[in-house]
Amino acid sequence: MKKDDYIGASISTRMYEKNLLTRADLERLNDYDSLRDVLNQLNDTIYRESINNLSRPEEYENILKSELRRSYEVIRDIAPDKDILNYMQEKYNFHNLKVLIKEIIQDKDYSNLYLDMGDIDLSYIKKNLIKEEDKSNIFDNIEGLKSKKEVEISKNVNDIYLSFAKDAMDKFKETNNPQDIDISLDKSYYERLLEDAKNLGLESLIDFTKERIDLMNLKSLLRIKSQEESIEKLDEALIDGGFIEKEKFKEYFDFDINTLQASLSSQRIGKYIKDVLTDKDKLDNNILNLEKAIDAHMADFTRDSKMVTFGPEVLMNYIISKEAEVKNLRILLVSKQNKLPKEFTLEKLRKSYV
Repeated sequence: MKKDDYIGASISTRMYEKNLLTRADLERLNDYDSLRDVLNQLNDTIYRESINNLSRPEEYENILKSELRRSYEVIRDIAPDKDILNYMQEKYNFHNLKVLIKEIIQDKDYSNLYLDMGDIDLSYIKKNLIKEEDKSNIFDNIEGLKSKKEVEISKNVNDIYLSFAKDAMDKFKETNNPQDIDISLDKSYYERLLEDAKNLGLESLIDFTKERIDLMNLKSLLRIKSQEESIEKLDEALIDGGFIEKEKFKEYFDFDINTLQASLSSQRIGKYIKDVLTDKDKLDNNILNLEKAIDAHMADFTRDSKMVTFGPEVLMNYIISKEAEVKNLRILLVSKQNKLPKEFTLEKLRKSYV
């Protein structure tokens, strides 16, 4: 990757950034009482065209999906290579793999749960999995999962994702525990993410991804302790590739919260959990607090990206910011639909990256 190749794309992306909603915009929208009022206000934004296509206000999820899809297509059109998109699309690819496997094992149709920002051939993967499972009922309704601008993915790449799906399926057969599907695919996801970062050759992104792995391993530790499961279960869930070795997290298994926090204070993720983990809260609350720390970690990466004049960071920052915007709008619109208090909604809104 040559950063100079991103000069034109970075200039275009800076222009698109001007259409992002700010925290002040979200707070202003929260002042309105009804779902319809909020949508009327959004008519003056980039969401205008999608809103005009709505049959009724309660279908607002279509607006959010449409805008996120449009944002990915914009970056796909201007990016000099696919590497940054590969990194950003992994979460959608792995989400779709989870849906696909659950369709097969439960013999049900979950086609409405697929997200079309991914770019792997789900039909190919599903048919190969079903062939192995000898299922008689094959759902062929995986159309429309790719963007309108078709992305050609080599058979070798699809076979890689097929292997991830097979690993998760095999794990489920062994334990008959649906949670193990998520654990298997989450491990594959973060290991793939780190590989994508290394392919980009961007040191800041590699470090950021390793820190994400550490934070996810910490989340797994807290979740497994909260569910009173064994250290063997933790060993299965831990992800390779972070700054903190997996063996360290196994050592942390018997630590109380204060000791755990002290042990992590010298690590790179220490600043994110400094005020997050507390023995005053139950483990479930500590997990929720950790989610906020993970958001703060993402916000720091985008803040640093804003200081970059040109490069893949600029494009990545735009996508992250758009995803945060869509997440915040979903919180706001759900709150208006259910007539939740404005103060409650404001508290739930994630930090805006604009």
